[in-house]
Amino acid sequence: MTAPLTGGCLCGAVRYRLRGQPFHVTHCHCLSCRKASGAPFVTWFSVRLIELDWLGEKPAAYHSSTAVERGFCLRCGSTLTYHHESDPDDIDITAASLDQPEILTPEHHTWWQEHIDWAHPDEQAALPTYARNHG
Repeated sequence: MTAPLTGGCLCGAVRYRLRGQPFHVTHCHCLSCRKASGAPFVTWFSVRLIELDWLGEKPAAYHSSTAVERGFCLRCGSTLTYHHESDPDDIDITAASLDQPEILTPEHHTWWQEHIDWAHPDEQAALPTYARNHG
């Protein structure tokens, strides 16, 4: 058996441990995710709620629509979770909040109809890269 996956927010107040395997790894381009994160898209993965343990503080909740609750750290503001009432047993977690996000491989893009024209992750390899800040 593999070790549980762990992650948390920027300041470390909210931490979690996953006892199950992530599934449905996607880059979401919807307007709501973009606004909630301040990023051109958010990479999410799903996990069964019963396989998620919160350590330390639990995330604060924001109802971004009638059926959706988003979780974030009340101290640092990190976007952490997305829970839709149509999938009551599952929760989505931001892939970048994992301590080792490189273990996941995104499977697809969702809400592509709302993507920003310049936000094409597959085309980013053509751009120059800088190991640190470019200035």
